[in-house]
Amino acid sequence: MNSLLKQNQNRMLLLGIVGPLVSLLCIALAIPLSPWFTWFGNALSDLGNYNNGFAVAILFNSGLIISGLSCFLFTIWFLTKTRSIALRFGMIVFAISNVFLILIGIFSENAGSIHFTVSVGFFATFPFAMWIAAADFLRFKETRLYSIPSIVLPFASIYLWYITFTDSAPWTGVAIPEIVTALTAILWLYLLCAMIRWDILPKNVWNET
Repeated sequence: MNSLLKQNQNRMLLLGIVGPLVSLLCIALAIPLSPWFTWFGNALSDLGNYNNGFAVAILFNSGLIISGLSCFLFTIWFLTKTRSIALRFGMIVFAISNVFLILIGIFSENAGSIHFTVSVGFFATFPFAMWIAAADFLRFKETRLYSIPSIVLPFASIYLWYITFTDSAPWTGVAIPEIVTALTAILWLYLLCAMIRWDILPKNVWNET
């Protein structure tokens, strides 16, 4: 790989790695600025509600938009590099998920039902991106091991959502399943970045040129 391609790859990997950290940092800053917020009783989107504090809402929503945009740009770049039709389809689903994340930041709780729609869209799409990618990883011995987290991680969030909606959880809000679900997506994204950085993806899957 020549130096220009390597530099571009490093920039894209940086977007994929730093992008999610922006939203996590904004959440970490917004919570202590919102003494009313509790992990067991609220949704993370409550932090983005302008009626609960304009400055905090700007901080929270901006973090989601920046993270979603960064991950979207990384995903589009990934789409231009992969040779696998199945993996490409999975990344298209992940790109859609990133668009939903951007829209969550744009259409806060104050926007009404559209906020619920885009939130469900975000949490419902990226598990399928992970499973589609896992199916592709299973085809190659180099990536077979990496299919395991792609298969397993979504089930952690599915379990948390299940006990939340069946009133089996010790919490009444959705902040905990929201953050855990988001973290599974971030871990999976970091897994993809690691596979690219360490040249694990097979040549018939990944185009370095």
